[in-house]
Amino acid sequence: MNAAAVILCAGKGTRMNDNSRNKVCFDCAGTPVVRRIVHAMRAAGVSRFAVVVGHQAQTVMDALDGEEGVFYVYQKEQKGTGHAALCGLSALRSLGFDGPVIVSMGDKIISAQVIGGLLARAGAAKAVWGVQPVAANPQGGRVIVSDGTPFGVIELADAALMSLSGKEPEQWEGILNGLGLNEKKRRKVLRQAREKAPEDSVELGGRRFSAAEVLATPWANAALYCFDLASALEAIGTLGSDNAQGEVYLTDTLAWFAARKEAVLYEILDPEDMLTFSTKPELREIGTHFMRSVSSFMDDLRSGALDPALRSIYGPLSEEQKPRYLALLEFFKKRYGDRKVLITRSPGRVNLMGRHIDHRGGGINVMATDCDTLFVVAMRPDDEVHIANIDPQFPERSFSISQTLGLAPHEDWLAYLDAEPVVAALRETRGDWSNYVKSSVLRFQLESDMPLCGMDMAASGCIPVAAGLSSSSSIVVAVSEAVVALNSLNISRQRFIDLCGEGEWFVGSRGGAGDHAAMKCSARGRITHLDFKPFRVGDSVPFSERYAIVVADSCTKAKKSEGSKDIFNSRVASYEFAFMLLKKRFPECDLHEFRDIAAQRPWSSVYRMLKVLPEAATRAELVKALPEYAERVAQIFASHADPGFYDLRGVTMFGIAECLRSLRCMDLLADGRYAELGEMMKVSHDGDRLVEETFSDRRLEELAAREYDPALIGGGYNCSTPAIDALCDLLNATPGVLGSQIVGAGLGGCIVALVRKESAPAVLELLGREYYDKNGYPHSAHVFVPSSGSAVLF
Repeated sequence: MNAAAVILCAGKGTRMNDNSRNKVCFDCAGTPVVRRIVHAMRAAGVSRFAVVVGHQAQTVMDALDGEEGVFYVYQKEQKGTGHAALCGLSALRSLGFDGPVIVSMGDKIISAQVIGGLLARAGAAKAVWGVQPVAANPQGGRVIVSDGTPFGVIELADAALMSLSGKEPEQWEGILNGLGLNEKKRRKVLRQAREKAPEDSVELGGRRFSAAEVLATPWANAALYCFDLASALEAIGTLGSDNAQGEVYLTDTLAWFAARKEAVLYEILDPEDMLTFSTKPELREIGTHFMRSVSSFMDDLRSGALDPALRSIYGPLSEEQKPRYLALLEFFKKRYGDRKVLITRSPGRVNLMGRHIDHRGGGINVMATDCDTLFVVAMRPDDEVHIANIDPQFPERSFSISQTLGLAPHEDWLAYLDAEPVVAALRETRGDWSNYVKSSVLRFQLESDMPLCGMDMAASGCIPVAAGLSSSSSIVVAVSEAVVALNSLNISRQRFIDLCGEGEWFVGSRGGAGDHAAMKCSARGRITHLDFKPFRVGDSVPFSERYAIVVADSCTKAKKSEGSKDIFNSRVASYEFAFMLLKKRFPECDLHEFRDIAAQRPWSSVYRMLKVLPEAATRAELVKALPEYAERVAQIFASHADPGFYDLRGVTMFGIAECLRSLRCMDLLADGRYAELGEMMKVSHDGDRLVEETFSDRRLEELAAREYDPALIGGGYNCSTPAIDALCDLLNATPGVLGSQIVGAGLGGCIVALVRKESAPAVLELLGREYYDKNGYPHSAHVFVPSSGSAVLF
């Protein structure tokens, strides 16, 4: 059948309380609503789609990008559904189309079965009219039927206006409230009643129907139609706008078709055949319709139906991942039942260059690893979050979103985190994995204008814990993916990353969002550059098959929630204090972010700026030097224990050099200069070694005189460990290894090495013999391939 559709997407959708995109573009179980509509219609035989746009037209076009057979018709002014349909129908006629046309609203997801049913009856009538029981659509226009014959449609607002006829004005509010009219329609009806006395009945097809008769009809208009194109254009041409809304109603065409006995009704009895929404909670509710049950997920994994999705994530390693998914689904089923669920995953990450600088506006060059954290998640009707882990070392936990936020005022996230009841609660649960779940849920709740749903969650992970591969951040990202997907939140990628980074402040650290960005944005087989402040996804280049990434766990841990956060936060504080001093001393340099220091030229000017800083400073000295920043200085002090002194020059030198190294990384990869990248990794790690590298006035003057490239200097961040340094030294002396460095924030964890692919097996054997066996550690080195970023499976 040669069928077309007109989809009306020009409305504002004000009840969504979100003007950033058109209502039809919100995700429903991971897919924009309007795209789901097109897919269902296409499955029923529709091949051409006239999408009528107006408000936020570009967002509609973005949501349908790549869909075949779609074209757009712009409705400049909203003059009602009749006028919008006229725009689309006229465009189809201008293209020479003359077959049956489905006309539907863009906020209704209709099953392919219903669309097929409408088209099947198109040969029997010029207009096939979709109707629902009033109970399923109480706000819909009332379809007047007498003795099996349709007469027309009376909008609920017009029926409500009629019901006010003969009543005293003081009774009007009560009558309208009893009819369940929404606030917008209620105000319009009251205004119209005050301007002109309402009539007590309406004429349709030569008969008059009272308000009581209209409101007693069992059928509501489903706002879904199948028209003969020429007849629909003729019918709409007869319409006026003399009604409570002052608009051209498409529904008025039923009377025109009925008078000619060219209309039949199509009854839609199953509520799941037509899913509609006006608010975010309603959209969230219909999203569950498109989720699989646990059993269905398991069947689809075993049958291969999910193979394309897994291959897009893991590539040739996808078969190896199936047992993990099946085990976690079985675990969820035993713990929570065979529920409708989604699966989220977030990978570990490796940053090849750009350590400790994302929160200063520096860039990073990242890949996701094929080890990851998985969650199977179901919606709860309350606001409780229940979490269980397939690994018994992580105990089951639960919390209430509202009760946890109720510990302190939470209009401001940082103020909430610093409030004593919150600090005390965290002190009691320090190190508990549930705090990373709370990090995500609480931060996203503060961003949302509706209460988030509760969740039942089961987790499984294969990222080494406290090893520098961001296992903790992967929990935050995976949970955040679940929160956004289940609640159909309108969150941009950039805002998602920001909220993940800010959310993790809940555990005490005050780092940036680089790890979370890497997990969200990475692409399989590629290294991606990410910029911050503002966030931007930069170049992405293929990782050469001639080389490999080896990640070796030192088997020494750095648990941010158990004390090392004081060291991490003191380094960040050194950045901030140095930047305050330099902004104050060099206003002419127009410094907005720390990275701007690295942009100064010639190099000598960078060293002369560094010379202004004290080599180290105590808290008392900083308070005296920065009186204009007193409030911010106090806030920074509160984030960590007093380290005694802050190494301002060493940390600043590292940050400047690492910003430069990060910028050069992608060029080296793109040009195939992997050996140079390896050397740069060695220099970068030198900046984290636990050796005292001083930057005295004399040394800075010598560097300035030589115009020495800062990227070739390690700096003094000092977050390595003796074990990490020994690993790097062992690898750097090994044939086939181009370079190595610490991974992550430091104080333990892993190192990453860039090696020639043919040398990777020998490197793993060497690590096992010379490091793991000699220290009594389990063999914990692996070759990783760049994997995909975080994902949601429905």
